[in-house]
Formats: sequence, structure tokens, C-alpha cells
Amino acid sequence: MFADPQTLTVNAVAKALKKINQDGYSSEYLLRTSTEEFRLNLRNTTYMDKKRQVLIDRHNIEFVHTVFPVAPSTTSFVRKTYTVIENQQGDTLTDPTFVASALYSWLIASSNANITALMNFES
Repeated sequence: MFADPQTLTVNAVAKALKKINQDGYSSEYLLRTSTEEFRLNLRNTTYMDKKRQVLIDRHNIEFVHTVFPVAPSTTSFVRKTYTVIENQQGDTLTDPTFVASALYSWLIASSNANITALMNFES
């Protein structure tokens, strides 16, 4: 079980999100202020890969930042990022972790340069 609260650092500012829901294999954390909201969802599910006839464990993390409108005539900004890790049941937990870590390290390499390149439509 993850600790309560969960702290994520956004632009060098720590955001402590309190757990607001836990059911089955998922949980939700929230920090809301008068100007913005941060939401973290952790989800774990299992499904059958029908083509290969194996069970797959699916782990999803979603982080959403909503900036509330400053005036009634403006709209809110919603910023969302998420990741999914899937591993076949029976596989080790170590090896899928190495694969996920490699991708995350690549994304943040050189002070987030690869994230910025991706968001600039580079491929």
C-alpha cells in the first residue's frame, strides 16, 4: 500500500496529495487549492491476452493538474500525464521494472530534453 499522503514535486514545489479513495486495487489522491487541483490515480488490473492466452497484469499511474479559470470568460487548463506498465503473470517483477526504468530515465535525460523534444512533435 502506498503511503498517505503522496508527494509529487512540480516545478521544484512539493505537492502533498491526500488519499481520498481506495477500492480494490486502485487509489486516488488529491490536492485542491483555490487556483488549481492535482489528482493522482493508481490502478492495478488483470486481463487475458486472448491472442497469446496469457494473463497480463496492468499497472496505470495518472497525474492530472487542473488550473482553474481566473475569470468566468476563460477556460481551465488541464495537464495530464500517465504511464502503463504491463507484465505477463509468471514473469519476474525485476525484469519489467528494469524496462520501465529505462524508459523513464530516457524521458528525463539531459534535464527533460527528451520530454521537451516529444512535446515539440519530434519523433
